[in-house]
Amino acid sequence: MTLAAVAVAATMNAQVWVGGELGYTTSHKVGNKTTDKVLSIKPEVGYNLSDKFAVAVALGYSYASSLKDDDLPITFNHVNTWAINPYLRYTFVKVGNFSAFLDGGIEFASQHAKGYKKNLSTFGVSVKPGIAYNVSDKVTLVAHLGDGLYYAHKWNKSFEGDTKYAVQPSNNWNKFGFQLLNGVSFGAYYNF
Repeated sequence: MTLAAVAVAATMNAQVWVGGELGYTTSHKVGNKTTDKVLSIKPEVGYNLSDKFAVAVALGYSYASSLKDDDLPITFNHVNTWAINPYLRYTFVKVGNFSAFLDGGIEFASQHAKGYKKNLSTFGVSVKPGIAYNVSDKVTLVAHLGDGLYYAHKWNKSFEGDTKYAVQPSNNWNKFGFQLLNGVSFGAYYNF
C-alpha cells in the first residue's frame, strides 16, 4: 500500500502545474480595439494528461485606462475585464528543453466601464500557438504568439451610461480572425 501511495504521489507531482502571465502595455491596437495603459494578470492551473496533451483553466483580470472599440461610437474610460478560459493544450514538437504547442479553448469575458450600468460580454473560441522552455524540472517559461485563429461573439444589455452615446440592446456582433503578429505574451509555470 505504501509503495502504491508513493507511486501515485510521484505521478501526480509530474503532472500538475500552476503559473500564469502578468502584463503591462501602453497604447496598442489589437483587432478593432485600441487600448491605453493596460495592466493584466492571468493565473492558471493545468494538468498534463500525457506527453502530448494537457488541460488547463486560466482566470484573467485586466484594467485599461481607456478603450476604443471600432464597433462602437464610444471611448470607454477605466475598463475592468474579467475572463475565464478553459483550454486543451496539444504539444506537437519537443526538442531538448524546447517545445511548441497549440492551445485550443473557449473564453467568456465581461467588461465593465466606469459610469455604465451594464456590462459588455464576449464569448470566444480560439486556437493559439505557443512555445515553452523548461528551465528546470520545476520551472517552465511560456510564450504565446498573437491571437491565433479565433471566433468571438459580443453582446450587451443596454450599455447605457453617462455619455452622449447609447448602444441599443440588440447590438450584437460576430468576429472571425487570424492574427499571429499582433503581440506576444510571456508567462511562467511551476511544475509540482
